[in-house]
Amino acid sequence: MKKKVRFIVNPKSGSRFGAKFSEKLVKQNLDLNKFDYDIFVTKYAGHAIKITQQSLIENVDIIAVAGGDGTQNEVGQMLLNKSITMASIPTGSGNANARKMKIPIDVAKSIQLINTGKIFKIDALILNGQPFFMSAGIGYDARVVEQFNKLPFRGVGAYLTGILSTAFTYKLAHYSIQIDDKEPIEREAFSVLATSTGQLGYNVEFTKNSILNDGKFEITIVKNFDRTKVPSLIYESFFGDLASQDMLETYQVQKKLTVRVDNIESIQMDGDYKGKTNYIEVTCQKQALNFLVDKDFKL
Repeated sequence: MKKKVRFIVNPKSGSRFGAKFSEKLVKQNLDLNKFDYDIFVTKYAGHAIKITQQSLIENVDIIAVAGGDGTQNEVGQMLLNKSITMASIPTGSGNANARKMKIPIDVAKSIQLINTGKIFKIDALILNGQPFFMSAGIGYDARVVEQFNKLPFRGVGAYLTGILSTAFTYKLAHYSIQIDDKEPIEREAFSVLATSTGQLGYNVEFTKNSILNDGKFEITIVKNFDRTKVPSLIYESFFGDLASQDMLETYQVQKKLTVRVDNIESIQMDGDYKGKTNYIEVTCQKQALNFLVDKDFKL
């Protein structure tokens, strides 16, 4: 019997010049002898969640997300510990998840991967009860995402605009960071990031220690630094080795992370702004999501 692929498409993902999804590309690149398919287009934030909930009762085998990290997050959180496999058709801005798992950014090639790919189980991190799959942060990085969401354009230029518009005026908060049962770490910092991939998108990595399926995760503290070096740090992010910078302090978490802040700060999860808080708790569910990768993919 043929398997059923459901494409969930976010038409607002990515930049004007980014990768574009179309049904024509599906017909040209999906093996129609092996798969039936249908296409659902999201119309509002959270719509992908409702489509995925419906998919759980409709004998769908694969949900292929044509969108960015945020849309994948909406689908993925509904598929935790379920039999449906998620595939990525990366048409977003940063596409952190796809880049980490070596999914082609080219739409046609990412559709072709469905024909021959294999299931790879990845961890889910849970922040204050809500799942994410790449990185979440509290502080400055989330403020950048908050600014990004207000801009009328997307892509790397929008992120750089968010960085430069806030870097020189952002007031650092004091963080109390407890990793498992260890003594709390007290730091004045720009951000505290939790990650299972080390990726911020665009192949920008702030830690190289993360493994997608080991049941553990990493946190990175972005310490105070000379803000006149922001342009050079941006260059290091895209063309150098950001993870080796002295401003970053990284630890592994075995079970639980708790972060308390002396101020109400912005938070982001998988690149989407999620409001403000002064407390986060992060845990890990090991290998909780079926993700479709290339048949030759290895960590």
